[in-house]
Amino acid sequence: MPDFRTLLCSALIAGTALGGVALAPLAAATSADKPAAQPTVPAPVAEEGKPVAGSDAKTSDHTPTSEKPAPAGEAATPAASTQAGAPPAAQSDSAEAELARGAYLATAADCVACHTKPGGKPFAGGLKIATPMGQVVATNITPDPDHGIGRYTEADFENAVRHGVRKDGSYLYPVMPYVSYAGMTDQDVKALYAWFMHAVKPVAEAQEETNLSFPASIRPAMMAWNFIASKETPETGDSSTYDPLRRGRYLANALEHCGTCHTPRNFMLSEKQDHYLAGTSLGAWYAPNITSSKTGGIGSWSEEDLVAYLRTGHVAARAQAAGPMAEAVEHSTSHLTDADLHALAAFILKVAPMEDEADHTARDAFGKAVNEPDIRTKGPQRIDDLAEMDGPHIYDANCAACHGRDGAGTQDHYVPSLFANSTVGAGRPDNLIMTILKGVDRTAGKEHAFMPGFDGQSNVQRLSDAEIAALVNYVTATFGSGDHHVTPEQVKSLRDDSKPVNPPAKGQ
Repeated sequence: MPDFRTLLCSALIAGTALGGVALAPLAAATSADKPAAQPTVPAPVAEEGKPVAGSDAKTSDHTPTSEKPAPAGEAATPAASTQAGAPPAAQSDSAEAELARGAYLATAADCVACHTKPGGKPFAGGLKIATPMGQVVATNITPDPDHGIGRYTEADFENAVRHGVRKDGSYLYPVMPYVSYAGMTDQDVKALYAWFMHAVKPVAEAQEETNLSFPASIRPAMMAWNFIASKETPETGDSSTYDPLRRGRYLANALEHCGTCHTPRNFMLSEKQDHYLAGTSLGAWYAPNITSSKTGGIGSWSEEDLVAYLRTGHVAARAQAAGPMAEAVEHSTSHLTDADLHALAAFILKVAPMEDEADHTARDAFGKAVNEPDIRTKGPQRIDDLAEMDGPHIYDANCAACHGRDGAGTQDHYVPSLFANSTVGAGRPDNLIMTILKGVDRTAGKEHAFMPGFDGQSNVQRLSDAEIAALVNYVTATFGSGDHHVTPEQVKSLRDDSKPVNPPAKGQ
């Protein structure tokens, strides 16, 4: 898989570089419509988004024809603070409302997840996002004038967020999901700009420059990719007044950019519009099919199930969020209003069903509690006994204390059952392997979910590739979709793909 991703990435960059030459006259005409570049002020801008290169959102409408909302009217009247003659109190109230709106939008767009490194200051950048062509370094997007975006005008900000072009005219890499943010309304872009400029604390901290290998290092190549790739069409009107279905579509496509991770991509690394939310690999983790398919997706879920998952990352007897989805829940969806959660869930559950190549039965429909005999010996195992155990013994030694020998977890569901569990029942073992390697550490509201990892940095037990393969095969055969015959080589491949590029913060 890594070699395939590298091939695709190379094809994208090389192809767009050649396309940039062929399309130069057209690109020059297009650039005349954009704000003039100001190379004398090379302040950085938000450059990174979700850790998937080549992100591209939908221009097609995935809402069923019979349920499409009526078109909205024109854009809302500007805020009172910008209107001539408004009383000071009205201006203050309007300014506060705009800042509050901007703060909520930044959370819904999950800006902090990529623009804050472990242990770093909010939005100061520095997070390293691994790609096949090297590490993309998230930039400082605080209003610091020298190291952040403090000298950006609103037009500069809009050009970066919606079109992927920095103040100095350089093109951003589509790790930053500007193709999704392109769908934001003018009012929301304005509120987001106001919040970053007036509410975020400036951080005078420079970050290292992104330095990708050739030909990805040629930023102008992105000009041709941007011309070819589809983008969200900007919405109109006041997004806070949309009907629920339209609001859900706006949240899913423009702000939360669900398709960035859950939609497979074509050879140009653009999202396949006819496979919207059908699931795809993110490298080590797998973003599953979340269409309305009752076998391959989440069509058997109720709206309340999905709302609970987005709010807490946990739905008993269905699923638990780990990896990148746990981060999305912690930083973004758990902070959405109840109305927005219901709107988002209602929209996703109406997405056209797409069957899955690996999942032919609902992932959370497998297994039951088992009555396994106690296989423990009378004497304790010596700590210097390095003999590798088989699957049942590895489970008993490392998992049974929390999940139970019967796999039922705890009565309060803090420790989930291993049967009726979408990770264990999935037709692909990737996420189960990654959960065992990396564990779970997710906070949503007042709820904290924790499971230790068992990789080479584990403080509990460091399991080898062969031991994890044996454990995965035992767990899926006993509680899930069957023995997947996972090999140590498969585990090693995922382990290598998931090696951290960001050192943990001191004290962690």
